[in-house]
Amino acid sequence: MSLAHSVNSAGSVARRVLGDYVLPVGPAIYAAIMYAVGDLRAEHIGIAIVALILGFASAWTKRALIAAAPAILIVLVYDLVRYVRPYFVVPSRVLGCEMRDFDLRWFGVGPDTTLSDYFATHHWPAVDLWLSIPYGTFFAITILYCVYLYFADRPRLDRYLWTLALVYAIAIVVWLAVPVAPPWYLREHGCAILSGILPDPAGLIRVDRMLGIHYFYDFYVRGPDVYAALPSLHCAFPAVGVATAWRVATWRTWPFHLLYLGTMFAASVYFGHHWIVDGLAGWLAVLVSALIVDRAARRAARKPVAA
Repeated sequence: MSLAHSVNSAGSVARRVLGDYVLPVGPAIYAAIMYAVGDLRAEHIGIAIVALILGFASAWTKRALIAAAPAILIVLVYDLVRYVRPYFVVPSRVLGCEMRDFDLRWFGVGPDTTLSDYFATHHWPAVDLWLSIPYGTFFAITILYCVYLYFADRPRLDRYLWTLALVYAIAIVVWLAVPVAPPWYLREHGCAILSGILPDPAGLIRVDRMLGIHYFYDFYVRGPDVYAALPSLHCAFPAVGVATAWRVATWRTWPFHLLYLGTMFAASVYFGHHWIVDGLAGWLAVLVSALIVDRAARRAARKPVAA
């Protein structure tokens, strides 16, 4: 038997096991473990139910579930990080005013005034509403975009999701290695890094009050950690779309990609969630991830050489 045939056979078996057992049943097992340790949440149950339905409903839904494998991996790993975060993210290791000093030195807009400081006192209802759109809809945009790519361009969907998964991996490592406090934290608590502080919607609370809702408040108080400003995943999401579409984007689609990219970056600073360097670091993580995934895809596309 040739080496190429052995490799292809092993890959076929792995894909069958993944599609038939691991992906459909894995989230349910994870939910059961969370129930056993007393940490079961509604999203665990929801993902488990969706995975079971997609995995066993039909061949078409199973293919959709396999395509979504990187997204499922992202969710589960991101959820597990909360168990190791307390060992790494301790007050003595968190960068607070150091990040403000860096932002002030390179991107300051006045005496002792960062751009985030400026927007904390200079903001407008129309701008609040406009910039809240990317922050409030990025999950929905991601899901809809993935559905579109599933039917229109499966190879690009694979690159998109695996790039996003790798960005998450990089972000998690950086969050644990270099925890960073966001701008809103320093305005509310000063340079002292405290334990037990809940995430805050910061400037987005203005949108909640304007519309008489609790959307952003409810979203952020459920966040896993305050000290995860660097890199910004909010800024990374639209950048992944740009990085995986630049070869095929047209004059019709480029404006949407660039508008989404720009408004998300602006919103991250305007609402006090991120320093400018956080967004730039998010873009850098996307660039590195996209290059790695693209290189891996090119290698996988090559025909194996027989022994």
